[in-house]
Amino acid sequence: MPGYSNALAVVIAFLFFPSSMVLALQTTYHVGRAADWNDPLFDYQGWASGIYAHPGDSLDFVYHANLHSIVVAANRDLFDGCSSTPNLGVYQSGYEELVLPVAGTYYFFCPNQCHQGMKFFLEVS
Repeated sequence: MPGYSNALAVVIAFLFFPSSMVLALQTTYHVGRAADWNDPLFDYQGWASGIYAHPGDSLDFVYHANLHSIVVAANRDLFDGCSSTPNLGVYQSGYEELVLPVAGTYYFFCPNQCHQGMKFFLEVS
């Protein structure tokens, strides 16, 4: 059976190299597609609703550091109110690859453009 040998090879690879199999399954999502993390008119929440993220996946943010930054809000109320403190992290370099380490809901926004809609939350399961 041709399919049997392929499945057996995957099982054997996982038994001998489990960490490499997990790495192979991780995905990096480029936030905002062509808009990057630069356009307050882009529907970031709409973009995020099509993402099915898992622990270990990451988000790739590219943005103009002189105009934008990233705040990871500590909870939904802070996210809804565009409140920067307290937070789980603030990033300002212009490029970030943020790993989603555990299952849960993550809240991201740009403090300069949050009230214009430059924010999204993402469910990780």
